[in-house]
Amino acid sequence: MKKLLLALAAAALVGTVTTEAKAQVSFGAQLSFADETDLGIGARANIGLPFTGLRVITAFDYFFPDREGLDYFEISGNVAYSIGVPNPAFSPYIGGGLLIARTSWDLPEISRSNTDLGLNLLGGVRFGVGPIKPFAEARFAIVDDSQFIIAGGINF
Repeated sequence: MKKLLLALAAAALVGTVTTEAKAQVSFGAQLSFADETDLGIGARANIGLPFTGLRVITAFDYFFPDREGLDYFEISGNVAYSIGVPNPAFSPYIGGGLLIARTSWDLPEISRSNTDLGLNLLGGVRFGVGPIKPFAEARFAIVDDSQFIIAGGINF
């Protein structure tokens, strides 16, 4: 009987942690503006690490530079720490991570591409307590051509 109760308690704990982990994953869309590569659109995933205050934020941004023949996109993997604020509808965070930046030029006289590895430093805020959570974020991408990016969007 003691083993049965222990097994049920363990199963309930695993179920609670699994439910908590599932509730911590969200996906979203974002709109970005960078000082070097102009307007961008993208997608992101947020994965909350249970019981830590840490969140993994992955993102893909495709930018539309104001230069003919230039294509640019970024893939980011960041870890953010939620700064404790008593109001759950307003959740600021800070963090950093890795960045892969891909630049390609396709002009009549030149056609080449370049992939760089860099670092992100970021800070932002998540709003809302319902199923749709808007966010705003400022990010500094330290890469071959470093840039400052402001992004905003929604998570589901």
